[in-house]
Amino acid sequence: MIFIGVTGGIGSGKSTVCSLFEKKGILIFFADIVAKEIIDSDSTVLQEIVQLFGNRVLDSSNKLDRKILSEIVFNDEELLVSLNEIVHPRVFEAFEQWKMSLSESNVYVLVESALLFQSGMFELVDYALAVLADEDIRIKRVALRNSVSEEQVKIRMKRQISTEELLELSDFQIQNNGTVNDLQTKINFFHTLFSTLTSPKELQ
Repeated sequence: MIFIGVTGGIGSGKSTVCSLFEKKGILIFFADIVAKEIIDSDSTVLQEIVQLFGNRVLDSSNKLDRKILSEIVFNDEELLVSLNEIVHPRVFEAFEQWKMSLSESNVYVLVESALLFQSGMFELVDYALAVLADEDIRIKRVALRNSVSEEQVKIRMKRQISTEELLELSDFQIQNNGTVNDLQTKINFFHTLFSTLTSPKELQ
């Protein structure tokens, strides 16, 4: 079974890419969703986050206020690193448990992670697929989707891995500047390709 990491910057469309693979019956571990679920369900994790940031990241119901947390960490790289050090090990544990539940009938599966390379999760997959899109398109997508200013989107983008780094680190790339129909054609190609891959470990 081949494990393929899917990553990309904000607004690149990696969620759309994953949804198209899902329609083909491909199983996906959504690392970013799992991270949120862990924070919501594990009181120890929430407690560690509050110890790091203080009660300012809690709402009136004593639940994590993600908007405030995001504003803090995307303006402070050191705090972002500290937050990831709390959450990422738990995500890795959840991924290992998920792997154990898989059937060998799956030729390949995907691991969706915005921080695939920054978190070290790339070491747990066989190949990496980067979803790319032009900066102006990404900015417009996010500004429209999240009802935020283009300047706010640019600030978040600066905190993420660059397109140049993604090109260097990833094994495969999908350019997602067009329509969903254009993207579907590319997904069809990669589905065929991924179904024929051999693990790098077997090639050594």
